[in-house]
Amino acid sequence: MNRRDFLTYSAASLAAVLTARQSGFAAWTENEEGFGFPQRRLLIDAHAHPDIFGCTDTWCDQASTIEKITQLRMNLSSFAVTGDHATETACIKYSFDDTWNRLLGVVGFETQGRIRIVRRVTDIPEYAPLNQFIPGALLGLEGAAPLISPAVGAAGVPPLEVVRARIDALYDLGIRCITPMHSCSNELGSAMNDVLPPGTGGLTALGRTVVMALMKKGIIVDVAHSHVTTLRDIVALALRHGVPIVDSHTSLGHASNTGSRRRTIEEMQWIARTGGVVCTWPVQVCLPDGSSCPRNSVEDWAGENATIAGEIGAEHIGLGTDGGGIGNLANLVEGYTSILDLPRLADAMRDVGFTRQEIAAYMGRNSLRVLTRCVG
Repeated sequence: MNRRDFLTYSAASLAAVLTARQSGFAAWTENEEGFGFPQRRLLIDAHAHPDIFGCTDTWCDQASTIEKITQLRMNLSSFAVTGDHATETACIKYSFDDTWNRLLGVVGFETQGRIRIVRRVTDIPEYAPLNQFIPGALLGLEGAAPLISPAVGAAGVPPLEVVRARIDALYDLGIRCITPMHSCSNELGSAMNDVLPPGTGGLTALGRTVVMALMKKGIIVDVAHSHVTTLRDIVALALRHGVPIVDSHTSLGHASNTGSRRRTIEEMQWIARTGGVVCTWPVQVCLPDGSSCPRNSVEDWAGENATIAGEIGAEHIGLGTDGGGIGNLANLVEGYTSILDLPRLADAMRDVGFTRQEIAAYMGRNSLRVLTRCVG
């Protein structure tokens, strides 16, 4: 810690003492000195959808927006466009052209000077005064169905050379993270919400080819939404090629594929074995009968992070909020309404025993390690 950071951190601690029970992180976003998170604290959100979906008459998720990312001076946030979505009766898989046009909408934010798409680790912006700060954007695709969607006027999976050309085009546009599965299974493999007979599922032969192509290209493979059998296959490929993978938004579960997005400790250990990162999100978890919510508050989130870190190592956990896309799925934990409440999580993690260095690792350093290895 240099002298400036020491003075900043000390001032935050003194402020907490002077305001009794008030957190030292309480008003840091309104203070140019950065009370709470020290200046130049690296902040990375591994999965989010800022300003991508917009608001409807019945739904509006403002938990992560470009305005809030900028106010927080978050160095890097995911900007993930989805490749499919599930309805009550069907799975809608988007065409490559439609997905390309929606990605161009995110590129438009960069043209407007609101974000900076990060194509190399050196593109990640450093700390700057609020009126000079432009946040970094990790362009992503959540659900790879568009890679294998039929060409216009054709049917079935396109030839492999077309799939490879699409990967190249997405990379050139700025895509640096792809989630093979999203709301439903596709020709690459099985999704997390599928109930499969024993001994079935996993990556298809095409799925193995595509995942290996992504790894070789320098695109992070995100196993969020992947069925446990698919996860096992992707882990095997990652270990073979020496490439870390991530689960960009999940929480702790006690059984695989129970219709939720949660991972077991064993599954998290597989990801950690690749050198990767398991990113946790601010979703409330309640019992099916509604009698109680064991993951109800920011403090519960921090406690669960401590449990996970104790099993897989603090160097293998990170932050992935799903902000901007989660509001229609589940309730957020109490004490968290947007990314501006992340200082509360840092405070709670400190209270459950995380060191300042471990909190910094969770908030960005661990994800940076994966970015450096995969993206370069």
